Amino acid sequence: MLTINLEPELETRLNKIAQQAHCSPNEIIKQLISHYLEQQQASELLTDIINELPIFPSFANQDPLILQSQGRVGSGAMPTLLTKLLN
Repeated sequence: MLTINLEPELETRLNKIAQQAHCSPNEIIKQLISHYLEQQQASELLTDIINELPIFPSFANQDPLILQSQGRVGSGAMPTLLTKLLN
């Protein structure tokens, strides 16, 4: 068991939330911790997914903003962009 010393204002808010939810302050804290852990796991999962994305050599060492702007500059820009990407 863990004893937590809360500031009076926080204790009052926790008790009020518990009363409104018709449960104990202990249950509210369990829900908060559960929600926090879910958020952490979701964040870690997103990081894992990003780290697993393949690296395309055609985009290596290229500024994505420059590539994007080159793709938008009229009809002659697209063949130039494709040539750069394929080389």
